[in-house]
Amino acid sequence: MSRQAVSSGESARLAAVRKTFVRRGLFLLALGFVNLTFWPGDILRVYGVSLLLASRLLLASGRRLLAAAAGFAVVFAVLVMVGDFEKNWDWSTLTYHNLWSPAGVVRNLFYDGFRSVLPWTGFVLFGMWLGRLDLTDRRTNRRVLLVAATVTVAAEGVSRLLVSYLLANPLNGTDAETVIALFGTSSMPALPLFLLAAGGAATVVIALSVRTASLMAEAWRPLVSTGQMALTWYFAHIVVGLGSLIALGFAGTESLPVAAGYGLMFFGTAVLLSWAWKAVFRHGPLEWLMRRVAG
Repeated sequence: MSRQAVSSGESARLAAVRKTFVRRGLFLLALGFVNLTFWPGDILRVYGVSLLLASRLLLASGRRLLAAAAGFAVVFAVLVMVGDFEKNWDWSTLTYHNLWSPAGVVRNLFYDGFRSVLPWTGFVLFGMWLGRLDLTDRRTNRRVLLVAATVTVAAEGVSRLLVSYLLANPLNGTDAETVIALFGTSSMPALPLFLLAAGGAATVVIALSVRTASLMAEAWRPLVSTGQMALTWYFAHIVVGLGSLIALGFAGTESLPVAAGYGLMFFGTAVLLSWAWKAVFRHGPLEWLMRRVAG
C-alpha cells in the first residue's frame, strides 16, 4: 500500500496512505474488542495498534525497523522478569480475570494477553522490513531462506539445551513449568527464543512460498484468494469452525490426529469457498466492510 507513495516522495500521497492505515487500525481495534467478548485469544486489537504505529514508520530505514522489532522483544522480556505476568491468569482453565476493568483492558492488550502488543507488534515491524526485500530474486531469496532456517534451528537447539540443563540442575529451586516458560519456545510468554524460532520458521515458509508461486502462479490462485480473505476467515474459524466443534461437543475430546483432520477439512473448505467467492466478488465480506468503513 505504501511503496508507491513512499517512492514518489509526494507528501500528499504519503499522508493519504497514513490516514488509511490509521483508519484501518482503529477499525481492527474496535472489531477486536467485539471479538474479545466471545474469543479471549483475539489478536485483531494487536494488529490495530500495530497499524497505528506502522503508519508513523513508513519512511523508517530497514535498520530502524529491525531495531524497533528487537526493542519490542527486549522490553517485553524485561517486563516479564520484573513484573507479575501471571497476575490475572488461571492457568488450569486458561481464564483471564479482571479483563474488563480499565487496568485489565490495558494489561491484556499491551502485556499479558494471549497475544499482546508487546512483543507481537515486533513481528509486524519485522514483516515491514521483510516486505521491502525482493524475494522473487533467487539470490536474495536463497540468502533469506538460509539465514531464517539457521536462526530457527539455532533457537530451537539453544532452547532444548537450556531446558534440559535447567531441569536437571534447577536454579534456586525453579520448577519445571517456570523453566519451560522462560526458556522453551511456546508462545506464552512470547520470549526471545520463541520469537526467533517462530519468526525464522515463518520467514522460511514465506521464502519457499514466493519460490513456488513464481513457478506455478495459476496453480496457487485458490490459496491467494484465501489469503486475500484472511480477516473473514479469522472470524469464521472462530464462529463457524470452533463454534461448531463446541456445539457438537468435540472440543477437547478428540485425539490430535482427529483434531488435525478437522483443521485440514475446514481449511480445504475455506480454500474452495474463497476461490468461488473471489471469482464473483472483488473482496471478502469483512474485507469489503473494512474498506467501506475505513477506506
